[in-house]
Amino acid sequence: MPTIRFRSSYDYSASRLGIEVPITLAAKGREVRLLAKVDTGASFCIFARAYAEQLGVEVESGSPVRVGTVTGAFDAYGHPITMSCLGWELETTVYFAGAEEFNRNVVGRDGWLSHFRLGLIDADARLLLSHYDDE
Repeated sequence: MPTIRFRSSYDYSASRLGIEVPITLAAKGREVRLLAKVDTGASFCIFARAYAEQLGVEVESGSPVRVGTVTGAFDAYGHPITMSCLGWELETTVYFAGAEEFNRNVVGRDGWLSHFRLGLIDADARLLLSHYDDE
C-alpha cells in the first residue's frame, strides 16, 4: 500500500463554513493577511478587490478572465503575487475580482493546489499539506 507523507498539519475551524487557511499576499513592498477557502473545484485563486488595493495593485491592469460560478459570472484580473501559506512561499498568479462587492477569497487549483499534495480529515477538521516535490 502506498504511503503519503505530509510536512504540515493545520487544524481548521470546524465551526466555519468551508475549509479556510491563512494566506499572506505580498506585492510592491506591502503585504496583507487573510483567510481563504480551499476550493478544489475552483480553477484560480481569487481574492477580493480590496486586497489588491491594499497592496497597491491596479486591478484592471492585470490579465482579464471571466469566471463562471453556479450563481453567475464575474470579471477578475490576474497579477503576479508572492503568496504564503502554512510555511510555503510561492511566486504565482492570483486574480482579484473587478467588482468591489465581491468579498470571497478562494485558493484554487491553478496557483495554489497545483503546487501541493493535499490531505483532508474533515471529521478532525485537519488539513495536511506538503509541497508537490517533497519526499
